[in-house]
Amino acid sequence: MARVVKEYDERRNEILDVAQELFYSKGFEQTSIRDIIDTVGIAKGTFYHYFRSKIQLLDELIERMLVHTIQMVEPIVEDKNLGALEKFHLFFSTIENWKIENKAFLKGILEVFYDDDNAVLRYKLKTASVTATTLPLSKIIHQGVEEGVFDTRYPDEIGEIIIVIGQALAEKLAFLLLAEEGHEAPLLTIERKIAVTQYSLERVLGAARGSVKIFDIGRLSQWFEQDEMQPERIQDSRRAVSTTLA
Repeated sequence: MARVVKEYDERRNEILDVAQELFYSKGFEQTSIRDIIDTVGIAKGTFYHYFRSKIQLLDELIERMLVHTIQMVEPIVEDKNLGALEKFHLFFSTIENWKIENKAFLKGILEVFYDDDNAVLRYKLKTASVTATTLPLSKIIHQGVEEGVFDTRYPDEIGEIIIVIGQALAEKLAFLLLAEEGHEAPLLTIERKIAVTQYSLERVLGAARGSVKIFDIGRLSQWFEQDEMQPERIQDSRRAVSTTLA
């Protein structure tokens, strides 16, 4: 049987794709290098040609995810025709739209993702997400201060605080989805969590009451609808997660 030779980047991305799928389905700690190389169909030496360790693979996997997230929001940040408030809303709605489009995948991995075996993965994702997304969000806040829609002396620091608040909200929503026993009670609870979060953001931004929105409450019911993931979305789902953290 002829030996299949793949280009360096193609093989490297194949290993990353498989590792991401296994980390989500089994947990980071429960996934061994042997699991990865057996699934990809490569020799152990081939794996170490690309990655020194499982931790290095995880770091590069997270970097790839965050690059995808930045690529989604960067055109919004750099658009000269948009005001700061519109950019702020689009920043979060773009990420939320991706989540809804891939909700079957995301809901499917929540239980494993929040298992103790994935503590390292969660920590690294959350930390890297704060670092990667603070700068573009801070640019929007700087613009808002110049336009007079935000009033803060600390736009850079506030950008980081908002990302952390957003992560806390995303994590709380994930726990509520996991604990879901019906529709009505979770929706009412989630609506209140979102309202409180948006009120808090208005205060730290010095924005007018009711002017800040990071989540479309009207779309909440879509998280409780049952459907199957479209096959063409599976590859996109494997490329980004930070989306669960925004």
